[in-house]
Amino acid sequence: MTTIILLKFIHYLAIVFSGSVLVGSGVIQSVYKKANKIPDLITAKVLKLFGYIGLISLIVLWISGIILSINLYGGFNINSSFTIKLIAASLLLGLSFFVNLHVFNSSKNNFPPNKTIMKIATMSGRGLLIIVLITAAIAFY
Repeated sequence: MTTIILLKFIHYLAIVFSGSVLVGSGVIQSVYKKANKIPDLITAKVLKLFGYIGLISLIVLWISGIILSINLYGGFNINSSFTIKLIAASLLLGLSFFVNLHVFNSSKNNFPPNKTIMKIATMSGRGLLIIVLITAAIAFY
C-alpha cells in the first residue's frame, strides 16, 4: 500500500512538473513572439532547460505509470480509453525526444531551432496532451 502511494505521489509530481514546463515555456515563447523578438541567450538556455526537465518528467511519468498499471490492474489491458491514452502519450514522448534532439543539435551548431518544426511540434504536443488528459479522465471514471 505504501509503495502504491509513493508511486502515485511520484506520478502526480511528474504531471505537475511537465505541466509547469509546458505552461512556463509557452508563456515565455508567446511573449517573445508578440514582441517579434528572438529570445536572448539566457532565455534560450532557460527554454532548453525547460525542455530537458519536461523530457525527464515524461520519462518519470512513464516509469511510474507502468509500475502503477501493473500493480493496480495487472497490466495495460484496462479499457479502450486507456489504450488511446497510451498511444497519444507514446506519440507525445516521441515528439518530446525529437524536439529536444533538434534543439540540442541546433544549439550545438549555433543555429536557432527551425521555427516550422517548433511550431508544428508545439501545436501537436498541445493536441496530444489534450487527448491524453481526456482519455485518462474517461479511462479512470
